[in-house]
Amino acid sequence: MTGRNMELEYIVKDSKRKSSFQKRKNGISKKINEITTLSGANVCAIIYDENNPRATVCPSKEEVQMVLDKFRSFPESEQRKTMVDHEGYVRQSIEKAREKLKKEKDRSKKKEMNNQIYHFIQTGEIDGNVSESDLEDLSSLIVTNIKEVDQRIEWSQAQEETGN
Repeated sequence: MTGRNMELEYIVKDSKRKSSFQKRKNGISKKINEITTLSGANVCAIIYDENNPRATVCPSKEEVQMVLDKFRSFPESEQRKTMVDHEGYVRQSIEKAREKLKKEKDRSKKKEMNNQIYHFIQTGEIDGNVSESDLEDLSSLIVTNIKEVDQRIEWSQAQEETGN
């Protein structure tokens, strides 16, 4: 079951906001217990609530203290290695999105080049809107495709020899 996409926005109505907060806090507590039980990982959470002057700790105050002590025992350079503030998180998200976009552009470009190859095979003509760099990419893709075909032929011949 997948979660549905929903707009995240501040819940204006007090009773709904408190109810939603309580449900989500309980859900986080449950997930922490599940992760700890299933994987044996040391996981904890400290949740501050505007309606409660004391923080909620999961799974227990002692276990949270143990996790914090373990974290503090690492050298500061190790502690900071995995720490991310909001700005860092946004930067990481942007970088991941850029990488994903680059992969999609590359995939799209390869598909376009394959379409150019098929068009050329069928018509004997190259589309007039192809730049010199596109022709170089096309040439590279053709060489790659030829190598792939040669490898498949060799594999097929090897299979036939071992089968006979």
